[in-house]
Amino acid sequence: MRVVQVGYGYWGANIANKLLRSSKFELVAVCDITPQLQVKARVAMSESVVVSEDYHRFLEDDSIAGFIIATQTERSFEIAMNAMSARKHVFIEKPIATTVERTQKLNAKAAEMDVILHCDHLLLYNPYYRYIKKLIDSGELGDLIYVDVQKLNLGPIRMDVNALMDLAVHDVAAVDWFSNGKTPKSVTAVGYASVGEQETLTFLNLKYDSFIVNINSSWISPVKVRKTIVAGTKKMVIFDDMKSDEKLRVYDSGIDVVPKEDYNEYAFLTRKGDIHIPQIEFEDSLQNSLEYFENCVVNNQQSISGPEASLRVMQILEVAQNDLAQQEKEG
Repeated sequence: MRVVQVGYGYWGANIANKLLRSSKFELVAVCDITPQLQVKARVAMSESVVVSEDYHRFLEDDSIAGFIIATQTERSFEIAMNAMSARKHVFIEKPIATTVERTQKLNAKAAEMDVILHCDHLLLYNPYYRYIKKLIDSGELGDLIYVDVQKLNLGPIRMDVNALMDLAVHDVAAVDWFSNGKTPKSVTAVGYASVGEQETLTFLNLKYDSFIVNINSSWISPVKVRKTIVAGTKKMVIFDDMKSDEKLRVYDSGIDVVPKEDYNEYAFLTRKGDIHIPQIEFEDSLQNSLEYFENCVVNNQQSISGPEASLRVMQILEVAQNDLAQQEKEG
C-alpha cells in the first residue's frame, strides 16, 4: 500500500520507521512544514522517499492509496478532509479531532468518499489489552465494577492539547471497546495547569449504568506510572506497563455475597484466590495499528477505531473539556 505521511515530529518519526519496516507499506513521501524536521527526515529516510514541505502535490497521485497523519491535532483536521476529498484512506493520530463537530465532519466525508478512516487508538492494538478484552467478552471477569487508570510522567509538556487529550484519550477508547460502545450516564473532570495554559494534571470520572471509571493523567509526576486496574465481579486484572516482565496479572479475588440463616440477611466475604500471570508475547502496538489499517483498506472493512468509535470517544472528551473550561471560567 503506497502511502504519504504528513508530520515528522517525535511520534511521526516513530511511525515512519514502522512504515519502512513493514512489508505492507511503501512510504512514498514524508511531508512537514518545519525545515529542521525536513532535514531530520532526509537524514533518516532512504533516497527513494521524497521529503517535502507540501503534501498537496501528492493528493492527485492515483497510485497513492493512503495518508498517514501525525501532525498536531489542530492541523490534522484540514489535512484529513483534503486527503479524503481526494479519495485517500486516512490513518490519523489521536485524538481524531478537537471537537465533536469536526469529528462528525470527518466521518461524513469518509462515508461520502467511501474511504477508510482509522484513528490510532493504540491500546486497542496492544496484546495485553486484547487479552483483557477476551476476559471480559468470555465472562471470566464477570460484570465490570470499575476501571482505574494512572498515566503519570514528568513531561513532555504539549502546547496543543492538555494532559487529558494527550493521555486519557487512549483509555477512554479502551473503556469504550471493553464495554462494546456503552454511553456513560455522567462525565466529570477536574484539572490543574501548573505551567502554561493547558492542564498538566487531570482527573476524568465516567459513570456508567453498572460500573465507574477513573483516569488520572499527569505531566507533573516525579515518577512514570502506567497502571490500569480492571475489576469484575468474578476476577480482577492489573496491567503495569512499567514492569519489565509479568506486566499483566489476573486475580481470582472479589467480594462474595453469602446468604445467612435469616434469608433477609447476607454476609459479604472477601475472596483472595490464585494469581494467574499469562504468557503474552510482545507485539508492537503501533505496528499492529498500522497493519490493521492496511487490512481494513484491502478488505474494505471498518476499523474498530474508526468513525463510530472515535465519535463516541470524542463525545466523552468534549464534555470533559467543557467541564474543565467551565471550572477555569469560574476561577
